[in-house]
Amino acid sequence: MPLKSLKRHFDFVEMRDAPFKAFSRTFVLQMRPNTLNVTRFGFTVSKKISKLATKRNYLRRTLREIVRHHPSVIQDYPSNDFVLIARKEALERSYQELARDFDYILAHLHREDTHEI
Repeated sequence: MPLKSLKRHFDFVEMRDAPFKAFSRTFVLQMRPNTLNVTRFGFTVSKKISKLATKRNYLRRTLREIVRHHPSVIQDYPSNDFVLIARKEALERSYQELARDFDYILAHLHREDTHEI
């Protein structure tokens, strides 16, 4: 199943005020409910990470693949927008380490989400 993406700049700007945020050494994950009945993802890898577009694009593709291998996110959080923001340390990590960090960040987000209810 292909991921639905956040594409408009306005959608990313709205995420700055996201009510749920989770942090790890390699990413920041922001979550915000939407009214579209679909789960969408956005990936941010800034020039602070690397000046080379090839490295930023590689990291963005890697993050997209990690999310694609976690279909439970879509099932557990329907009708939400997510933005995964990479930190500089993400460039130095292997795929397995990034996937482990994503699992950690999802567990943290789930704990934070259940405390809000």
